[in-house]
Amino acid sequence: MKSEDCIFCKITRREIPSKIVYENNLNLAFLDISPISKGHTIVIPKNHYSTLEDIPDNELTELYKVVKKIATMIHEKLQIDGYNILQNNFTAAGQVIKHFHVHIIPRNFDDDKFRVKIPRNQATEVDLNNVLNKLEL
Repeated sequence: MKSEDCIFCKITRREIPSKIVYENNLNLAFLDISPISKGHTIVIPKNHYSTLEDIPDNELTELYKVVKKIATMIHEKLQIDGYNILQNNFTAAGQVIKHFHVHIIPRNFDDDKFRVKIPRNQATEVDLNNVLNKLEL
């Protein structure tokens, strides 16, 4: 299935030009046109799925094989110190394009491109148990 208005679907149909890094029958990897750093790459399924919750498990598995392949290639060929793998779901989490996608963001020591701020407040036993009770299957 395809979404006619989706920019990533248009890229898969070659209606919008892109700098393709890798392609197979299920997935496409291309350079981000607004990169956080040199080599910032986006990996998408060719089929249109909005979020992680929508993509079938078998396609998700194949997509992450591509993510690993491209991340390894970027690490070796661009001689970077590391990389972030970022995947947002829903607007509250920062998803702008409603087509499942994974960012591979090359990083170097002290590049100051972005920082993930993780609070370091320890949860109480009561809070952890309350959440655990809600998540039990």
